[in-house]
Amino acid sequence: PELSSWRPYLHHKMGEHCLDILSKQDRLPEGDKAEFFRLTAALFRKHRSGPVPPELRLLEGGFTRYRLRRQAARAGRELSRRGQQVRRAATVRVGRGWSSLHEHRPLDPNLAVYSAFSHRGVLGDPAAVYAAARELAPHIRGVWVVRDEEQAALLPPGTEHVLLDSSRYRRVTARATYFVNNVNWPGSLVKRPGSVHIHTHQGTPLKFMAADLLHKPGARHGFDVPQMLRRADRWDFSLVANRHSELVWDRAYPCHFASLRTGSPRNDVLVRASPGDGAAVRERLGIPAGNRVVLYAPTRRDYVRGGHADRLDLARFADDLGDGHTLVVRLHPSLADGPARGMGLAELHRRGMLVDATDEPSVEDLMLASDALVTDYSALMFDYANLDRPIVLLADDWGAYAASRGVYFDITSDAPGHVAGTQRELAWLFASGSWRDAESARLRAGFRARFCEFDDGRAAERVVRTLMLGERPENPATAAAVAVPAQAGHDVLASS
Repeated sequence: PELSSWRPYLHHKMGEHCLDILSKQDRLPEGDKAEFFRLTAALFRKHRSGPVPPELRLLEGGFTRYRLRRQAARAGRELSRRGQQVRRAATVRVGRGWSSLHEHRPLDPNLAVYSAFSHRGVLGDPAAVYAAARELAPHIRGVWVVRDEEQAALLPPGTEHVLLDSSRYRRVTARATYFVNNVNWPGSLVKRPGSVHIHTHQGTPLKFMAADLLHKPGARHGFDVPQMLRRADRWDFSLVANRHSELVWDRAYPCHFASLRTGSPRNDVLVRASPGDGAAVRERLGIPAGNRVVLYAPTRRDYVRGGHADRLDLARFADDLGDGHTLVVRLHPSLADGPARGMGLAELHRRGMLVDATDEPSVEDLMLASDALVTDYSALMFDYANLDRPIVLLADDWGAYAASRGVYFDITSDAPGHVAGTQRELAWLFASGSWRDAESARLRAGFRARFCEFDDGRAAERVVRTLMLGERPENPATAAAVAVPAQAGHDVLASS
């Protein structure tokens, strides 16, 4: 009885599972599908515990009706696909002709184009550079590229933007002098002489990237490495937060760019953080005042289909933390629309057992609102170290992760805090108070010295002054309070 509230959820998942099996070509012989449909539809009706969602109403009719609906849907998708192909081809032809015309016009020295995370909005390092440019170089017009109208509706009020591949997009990118992105621009964008491409990356790399993936066929599934390198060859400047990143990017992207030791612009807010900076975010997320907030941010796995691996029983961990604690979960962005959300996380959020913050646009806000970070191998740990708050690693599958993806050093040896090999060990670290003991502080200090080296709170300003205003470059002061040299042999780049 105490679990009866789960019945609607389980009933919904049951219906989805049955329809998924029926829709796959290789799950059932065609001759068995009618019988499978009859039996599962009967079970679905028997266990019904509330209104049936529209997408599952097929199970309330007969198999013939189901098959006709499937055929009609398949035919509709095929017509739509062919129509999209025709429209796309026509748009490309027109766009190429229009672009070639405007590429003969001079560059606009006061025009900058920004994009982040494949055109998802005003986020990350490009957002920090954009904000600094508006303050320090207001004569430079900043325009954001977004994927569609849905993304455009989420932009801050007054943000000038263009839709990807629109005529305005082509007009702006043909004339802009500055291009700021943390992802490669589309291959159709031609780099004109005199333009300045600034690549910010997405943090400090632990796992193999770009050319280093050539010897990891499983990890580069879906990646066209040669195409990635051709696009990276348009970079003029690569921003780095530490010497480790500088070495990695020079090796992973053997292209024609200069490394700029600016620090990570998005980390400026973390370096300059004050104790009350996360209060507004806590209130918006509904976190009780005075609660200790533990942020759990796992990364994706290359050895698991779909990228999601259930490494942590979230309900149990939230319960282990006990009263006075709030567990905030942020999945990797690539898993935001996958089964990981539906496998209990959304329901746990609805029941108030934890906070699902996967859709929060600014991860920096979540870091400011938290008191500790629990992660596995996410690059978020390198940014979080700037806050000088406890970090705990759950590294129960480190061997499989390192073997499948490839890594630049052993994070379990050069960790930013205590390392748990099991969920039981993780719970003990928090129950005993070890998660924030003197050893944790010592490990964090060494980690900060190595990986927050150039983060001094002025990275965005440094980018604007150096690359947009032409002022003399200024090297950032070492941000970490304690300098601890890396141990020999830990970083595979040391010998490269």
